[in-house]
Amino acid sequence: MRVTRETERGRTRAGSVLATGCLLAALHAGDTASAQPPAREQATRPRIGLVLGGGGAKGAAHIGVIKVLEEMRIPVDCIAGTSMGSIVGAAYATGMPAQQLEQIITAVKWKEILASAPRQEIPVHRKSQDFVFTMGLELGVKAGALVPPGGIVPTHQIDALLRRIVAGAGNASDFDALPIPFRAVATNLETGAMTVFDRGDLAMAMRASMAVPGAFAPVEYDGQLHVDGMLVRNLPVDVARSACADVVIAVPVGSPPRPREMLGSLFAVAGQAMDIAIDANEKAQLATLGEGDVAIPVVLDGIGSVDFAKVPDAIPIGEEAARRVADALSRYRLPPGEYAEWRTGLVKAAAGPAVRIDELRLTGFEATNPEVARTFIRSRAGDPYDPQKADADATRLVGRGDYSAVSYGIDNADGRNVLTLKATEKPWGPNYLLSDINLSTDFRGDTAWGLRMDYERRWLNSLGGEFRTALQFGRPNFFGAEFYQPLGLGQRFFVAPSVFANQTLAYLYGSGGRIAQLDSRRYGIQLDAGAALGTWGEFRAGIMRGEYTADNRIAGSPFPDPGPNALGAFTTRFIYDTLDKRMFATRGAYAIVTGHLSETGLGAEKDYRTVAFQVQKTASFGRNVWTALLRGGSDLDSDPPFYDQFKVGGLFNFSGYRVGELIGREYAFGALQLRRRVADLNETLGTGVYVGATVEVGNVFERFDAVPSRGLLAGGSVFVGIDSKVGPIYLAYGLSQGGHHALYLYVGASIEAVPR
Repeated sequence: MRVTRETERGRTRAGSVLATGCLLAALHAGDTASAQPPAREQATRPRIGLVLGGGGAKGAAHIGVIKVLEEMRIPVDCIAGTSMGSIVGAAYATGMPAQQLEQIITAVKWKEILASAPRQEIPVHRKSQDFVFTMGLELGVKAGALVPPGGIVPTHQIDALLRRIVAGAGNASDFDALPIPFRAVATNLETGAMTVFDRGDLAMAMRASMAVPGAFAPVEYDGQLHVDGMLVRNLPVDVARSACADVVIAVPVGSPPRPREMLGSLFAVAGQAMDIAIDANEKAQLATLGEGDVAIPVVLDGIGSVDFAKVPDAIPIGEEAARRVADALSRYRLPPGEYAEWRTGLVKAAAGPAVRIDELRLTGFEATNPEVARTFIRSRAGDPYDPQKADADATRLVGRGDYSAVSYGIDNADGRNVLTLKATEKPWGPNYLLSDINLSTDFRGDTAWGLRMDYERRWLNSLGGEFRTALQFGRPNFFGAEFYQPLGLGQRFFVAPSVFANQTLAYLYGSGGRIAQLDSRRYGIQLDAGAALGTWGEFRAGIMRGEYTADNRIAGSPFPDPGPNALGAFTTRFIYDTLDKRMFATRGAYAIVTGHLSETGLGAEKDYRTVAFQVQKTASFGRNVWTALLRGGSDLDSDPPFYDQFKVGGLFNFSGYRVGELIGREYAFGALQLRRRVADLNETLGTGVYVGATVEVGNVFERFDAVPSRGLLAGGSVFVGIDSKVGPIYLAYGLSQGGHHALYLYVGASIEAVPR
């Protein structure tokens, strides 16, 4: 790594500059570690440096420029890039042709990459949180103060993507040893100096170069923090000249300035000011271009830095820009044979020998236990090094929820090939505060709201014990606390003692409408033991003791079992969860089966039993998402008291009936839902806007209101749904057989509902 420093006025101070031996490399073109063309070719043409500027999603236009360079048979002898330019440049430096690079970049699901770890890698006992905390806002708690994350956007999946993109680099730690020598530019956040990465971890250098302040956490390297290089050198022409370039092909990417009428918001003004500052250092570099250099300015009107959904649209714009300067580029065209020889040299340089792992090392584990982490790693000493397998290991660890990123790489230490997985524990952890809000109404007086907070203390011991408390104010009022204790390093088996208390208001309905308003309270203690079934499932069994009581706030209306009623039961629960998202899932399955065996021997008022289940399967076809849903429950002819009968009704749950309007000893329900994404949201706002409908059928039997149940009730709903950063938003209308209808508004999620 070499560093240059800039004064506040933008003038460059003296700094240490590491010059590369381009002439020596040319004399050793046959060496597989060299990326230079054959010596006879080097003697007849200038060395060409490709400079790729930063620009976020706009930087995908660089791929279009490279496609034209390949079509015109123009070789590249070194590359310098900033931000997105460093990503495209590093990939091309590994010997990857433009067509393959285009396939990889356009296939990336950017909304998923810019999200947290894949949900499939999260343990089930933590997946349950996204039933409630739909905003995903996680704050750390240290020394009594709240600590925000280092950046808004999680970085692990980005790190994993970068490592996949440059997998062809193997374990090269000297960027001059790549098929095409490469430089990545970042900004030292502590000194304001320009940092030029010419060695080390290639993916880490790329991440540092594109770490937009505030959006991504800074990257620590050599004891100092680094952020996006756009702040000091968005178009690093001088860096390419220092690396090897006799002539430079410089590619700045940008958008037209925002007109005055678009500068009415704080974010627009801040964005314009940042663009002006970046444009200034970019113009200073463009001013150094000489007669033999070529500038390929790419203007992307309508594509912003965060418009990653438009990445495929940026590539042809880059092609058009390069073709406009084809005459200036043509002087560097090679004859077909010489260009083919140059490309062949890149392929040979990219092909490295297979490496066998001699040792596996884990670093960065301080608050967490590396021996626990080791049980989730599939790479083993003695195996051939497989970057995809190491990437899966790193993703699996991040999914545990304790790390902001896990990097990996293989190095030669004292003649041994050492695979190192380096964990970056969340700097704001290991104690966390999560919060969320929810609101629902049927526009007919039944309105509920909640403010929910969870406090978690993790890694209370070496096996990963954690204590979690939950508190919600609103409807319902809720308090719960659980101590989750794994029983081994593999964290497969666990025990989980807990306490709970909740209070809520709910209406009872009869044939004439509301007949009662219940203020019900339930509290108790529970001891569970169970097994984590990978990250896809969990089984629990336990014993519960508690009490239920209720007061009717409508005088004179009948209500059975007001209490207090003692509770005592054996409970079981099995969960299967492979959904990619809990809310607005696009693929995967979910199932839950619960059992409740009330026993007077455990202190209950009476003996009875209930079982319930829910099964959901979701699949996507383009913008259309289909979900099939089955729910049901039965008391197995045991006649439970009112408070443990099944209560259904509400959106996607007999949608024409109001929430909890149907109560009975048994029920069955099935639905088929279709929703279509009609608009995409900017990644900072959410995922998309959907319109959809459900077709529903089912019935409730042995009803509390004594209404006879015959056959099946048909119904359905239509809705608009927004998958937003503040949580799910639904506006829906439900209709059920018999003229029952309801209008709903949901914002956020309420407390997790387990079918009983």
